[in-house]
Amino acid sequence: MAAMLMATPTLAMDYGGGVPGPEIGRLIRAAMAEAGEIVPDFADPARGFPPCATVPVVLPRQGSWATAEVRCDAPVWSRAVRTGATPGAASLAAAPGAADEGPMAVVLARSVARGAVLMAEDVTLAPAGMRGPDGIFTDPQEVIGRRTKTALGAGKPVLLRQLEPVWMVARGNPVVLVAMAGGLAVSAPAEALDDGGMGDVIRVLNKSSGREVKAVVTGRNSVLAQTNMR
Repeated sequence: MAAMLMATPTLAMDYGGGVPGPEIGRLIRAAMAEAGEIVPDFADPARGFPPCATVPVVLPRQGSWATAEVRCDAPVWSRAVRTGATPGAASLAAAPGAADEGPMAVVLARSVARGAVLMAEDVTLAPAGMRGPDGIFTDPQEVIGRRTKTALGAGKPVLLRQLEPVWMVARGNPVVLVAMAGGLAVSAPAEALDDGGMGDVIRVLNKSSGREVKAVVTGRNSVLAQTNMR
């Protein structure tokens, strides 16, 4: 019986002695769930896969999760595992009655790999239906230019949890550090030591004093010191 599983973070493991069958199954189920797929009850591979210096990458073969492709970059190898997933089972565009209900949602016009930057030609709009998944987008401009956290199949909705966060401040970038001193705003050049979105508290290096301070992100490459600059 098919069930929707929640993706779990990949645990740090040593695959130097090979990738066991149960671990291959876990990686495939996590990748399918993260891509918004309905995960069928398929058997883990009976035999383990070859050693891999990194965490193997799992992708839908030819855009379909009916067969998952497991790849390793070092050493290079690729294996296919049949999952029995029904093509398009989780597609918004194919949902019964969706054509007449709910808002238009951003869906994938074609399959994309993990880490891909979404382009205008990668996405389109389709009816979400009254019971569309949480975290959908209704404007393609909200996803164009953002990087995917997992491989995504054609016809599937683009969900917020599948995209890398939009940072107002990126680690290693220069920022303007503002502090309040005697009722006046004092600014100094600084370097972000963490990524941060609006309202996040991050660490920055004050270039004037050489000190590390905590600051609140207030805008694009702009932060407000939590303590007086020294």
